[in-house]
Amino acid sequence: MLKNIISLCVLILLVSCKTVSIDNQMQSTTTQQIILGTIGIDKELLLNKSYTNTAIPEYKEPVKVSVSVKSFNKKTFKAFSNANTANLITVNYVDSLEIKPKFVSLYIQDKITVLKALNSKTNKTVKSYLTTKNEASIISYLSMALNQQAITNISQADECFLEKDGIKSYTLQLYKNGEKTNIIRFNDGVVFAYKTLNCCWKQNEKQQLEIVDLIDPINRCPNKTSMRASRAKKEINYFKL
Repeated sequence: MLKNIISLCVLILLVSCKTVSIDNQMQSTTTQQIILGTIGIDKELLLNKSYTNTAIPEYKEPVKVSVSVKSFNKKTFKAFSNANTANLITVNYVDSLEIKPKFVSLYIQDKITVLKALNSKTNKTVKSYLTTKNEASIISYLSMALNQQAITNISQADECFLEKDGIKSYTLQLYKNGEKTNIIRFNDGVVFAYKTLNCCWKQNEKQQLEIVDLIDPINRCPNKTSMRASRAKKEINYFKL
């Protein structure tokens, strides 16, 4: 009995070290500079998660991003401090003070545009990679610290989009009254937490595999679709018999 209690306490401790609650969602903590919309693989380590970036899809159309400004608390500040190894951003956090410094949470709002991009001919090699790597996922949610000016710019913007900037580089581009006002680069800030989405596969009328949905890894894919591309193909063939 005592052994089971100790094991449970250790498990809870390990999980709490790897995650942080933001917007009532558990996000994985990270010390890596991760970019929204990229593809990679999670690896479980003893006290945290390691995310290996493996592919950068090409988004020809801007992807709508939802942005919210949050106040640091003890846990989010600790996650940020662990990630801020290069001291890129200075955050003066004092728990006893009522007004806390801010960070931003970003998540992909327009999944339709992402699905369209992943299924396009432009991303043929990325899609082929995803059919063989069931564990691969797409970064859909980031929490990051930025300097005060960047946070002010975000707060004043009407819209935010993930847009291409360079050959295979993406930035957050802010708009006010339909006009572009500012650009925020991911390496201007410190990412300290993230969430991912997994692909749901289905075979179309031409018997070609398509990504039809992006879901939280803890959820199940819709009926007659599968998180495994190979299984989706078999399942659809079965229904046609």
